[in-house]
Amino acid sequence: MPLTVERAARMSRVRSLTRTPLAFSAAAITFLAAFLVGLALGRAGRARNASISSVPVVEAVRKVAKLATVQMEVADVVKYEEVRQVVLFDVPKNATLRVRGTVLGGFDLVRGLDVTAEPERKRLRVSLPAPEVLSVDARVEWFDERSGWLNPITPDDRTRWTAWARAALGRAAKDAGLLARASDHARELLKDAAAAFGWDADVSIAGQPHGRE
Repeated sequence: MPLTVERAARMSRVRSLTRTPLAFSAAAITFLAAFLVGLALGRAGRARNASISSVPVVEAVRKVAKLATVQMEVADVVKYEEVRQVVLFDVPKNATLRVRGTVLGGFDLVRGLDVTAEPERKRLRVSLPAPEVLSVDARVEWFDERSGWLNPITPDDRTRWTAWARAALGRAAKDAGLLARASDHARELLKDAAAAFGWDADVSIAGQPHGRE
């Protein structure tokens, strides 16, 4: 009888020892799963907070990009002449136009403005289209007009030549460095706007070497 009791006690201890590792394994798996879930949620929360924190600086840069324009006062003198052949004779008509005014250079953002945020580095990558002439506010003066009844200067001539003079003013502004000034001004404004939020801005402009300062 005592042997039976002792054997039963041993079997009880064996079963108890067998359950202990199983219970430990289950607890370890539960802890590991909880840890992984917490880690994933923490990362998701940080990513969400980082995404939200980049919104103000991105919006500020987009608004500033609309203001990245420069204007230049330009003056030019152009002469236009057209010749009409009457029988065997060339009958010219011509006029000299003095044009002066303000040319506005900048960026047509409809053609492409891309702003990408890198929250972990607090850096913005800003991509702009090529600068161009946005508007020409010109004043045109006509003088030294020469024509005759065989080939008079018509209202259509005046409209056409005035349009050509306005276009010439835009070309003169380009030759004077308007577009380069617009690019430099845009880079400066966008970098300053990002810096106000504690960010850096990497600005690239279509048609120009990356990183040009």
